[in-house]
Amino acid sequence: MNSHMKMKTKYRQLLPAVAFIICSLFACKKDSNSDSDYARPVVQGYLVPGEAIKVRVYYQKYLEDTITYGFPITGLKLNISDGTHTITLTESKEGTYTYASTSFVADKKTYTLNFAYNDQTISAQTTVPDMPVGFKASNTDQYVPVMTASDPETFVAVNFNWTNNNGAYYLMAFKNTETNPDQLSSRNFRAYQDSEELVGQVSTWATRQMTFTHKGNYRIKLFHINKEYNDALNSSGGSSLNLTTPYTNIVNGLGIFTAMQADSLNLRVYQ
Repeated sequence: MNSHMKMKTKYRQLLPAVAFIICSLFACKKDSNSDSDYARPVVQGYLVPGEAIKVRVYYQKYLEDTITYGFPITGLKLNISDGTHTITLTESKEGTYTYASTSFVADKKTYTLNFAYNDQTISAQTTVPDMPVGFKASNTDQYVPVMTASDPETFVAVNFNWTNNNGAYYLMAFKNTETNPDQLSSRNFRAYQDSEELVGQVSTWATRQMTFTHKGNYRIKLFHINKEYNDALNSSGGSSLNLTTPYTNIVNGLGIFTAMQADSLNLRVYQ
C-alpha cells in the first residue's frame, strides 16, 4: 500500500468517531417549545486532503430525542469555494451531500461553504492545516502491568513527541487493529471502542495506566486540527439542568465545518 492510500485509510478510520462527538454536542435545544426549534440547521463537515468531501445537514434535535442525528434536511444546494473554483455537492442520501473527487481539497487552502435555507444564507469557512511534523514515540511497545493491591508493578509510559512551534492544536486517536482484541482486565466487561484524547496546544503526550483497555496492535494517530474544532470539542453544550449553546463556526446555523491532517504510528500493547 502506498503512502497516499495509507493516509486515506487513517482518516476513514477516525472520522466516524469524531463525527459522533460533534453530533452529540448539538443534540439539545434551549427551548423545545419554541417556534424557532428548527430555524437553524446543524452542519457537520470535515475537509481532508486526498479525501472525498461529505457534509451532513440536519435539524436540531429535541431534548428527549435519542437518535444519533436529528432528521436530515434534504433538497439543499451546497457549494464550496477555494477562492478560485466553486463546486456543488450532490445529495448522495437524505441530508448527506458529497463530492467524489479527492483532488479539490489541498494543503493550506481556505474553503468557504454556503447554501440557502429558510431565506437565509448558511455559511462557514476553514483552512486546511499542515500535516503534523516530527511525530515519534519513545517505544513501539506498551507494557500494561496487572493491577494488584499486594504487589503493584510500576507503569512505564510511552512518550509521544512532535514539533509544535506555533501553538497549534492537536487531537490523538487510538484504534486497535485486531479483529477481536482481548481485554487487559478481567473486570472490564465493555466491548472495545476506539478512543481519543484532545491534547490541545502541546508538543508531547504520555500514555497512562488506563489509556488502553484491550491488548494488541494499535494505530496511534496525531491530528493537526484547527482552533474551531478544538473549541467545538471543548464545548460541553451544557447539561439538562443548564442548557447552553455549544461553540459553532456556522453563520446562521449550528455545527462545525473544519479541516484536519494526520500522521500515525504503530504501538503494540501487551500484558
